[in-house]
Amino acid sequence: MTKRTVLVLFIAALAIAPLAGARGSKQPSTTPGKYKEWGPDIDQIEIVKTFKIAGYDHIVIQPFDTSKAPLPDPKEKWYTTLKAALSAYTQSFYEAFQKELKAKADVHIADTAPKSPGTLIIRGSVEDLDPGSRAGRYLVGYGTGGASTRATIEIVDANSGEVLARVTQARRSGGTWKVAGGKDLDVMRDSVHALGKDIAHVLDAFI
Repeated sequence: MTKRTVLVLFIAALAIAPLAGARGSKQPSTTPGKYKEWGPDIDQIEIVKTFKIAGYDHIVIQPFDTSKAPLPDPKEKWYTTLKAALSAYTQSFYEAFQKELKAKADVHIADTAPKSPGTLIIRGSVEDLDPGSRAGRYLVGYGTGGASTRATIEIVDANSGEVLARVTQARRSGGTWKVAGGKDLDVMRDSVHALGKDIAHVLDAFI
């Protein structure tokens, strides 16, 4: 790498850093409406009705609907891996969500939730889950071959049945720190973990 190339990269990094900081420091609005690039993390959110997360001490994560996620031909070698990742989607989401959430609430997975005050429901539909390319992650890196997922998630007041917010979010995981680019199953799980953290950030914004 020449000195000129190093200088160009250094200048580019200096230019990008303030932009990244600005995006991360956004104070998201909790006023009802539709937003894009909401807060530091969220691609798209529709706030139907504002709420206070402090008013909820129970959060029920219902099993995600994975039926809309495209599947490869059953003869493809990663068909079984993708099926396994989809089967574990809700659990993977839960693992990251409950660790990231700052609000003091009991979080668990259940098919149904009691219609009682103080309970939130998180439910979602998985639109895509893709393992990417392990060869790309290993040989190229820098995000090439990353696994990805996209889902639409609803935050619902269990007592009234009202949808409070609807989030559409996509996440990638590059497997950067995994040996040989990481196994497809592990990197897909990481992308779901990232999604779980994002939704925890959404709830924590409603203070």
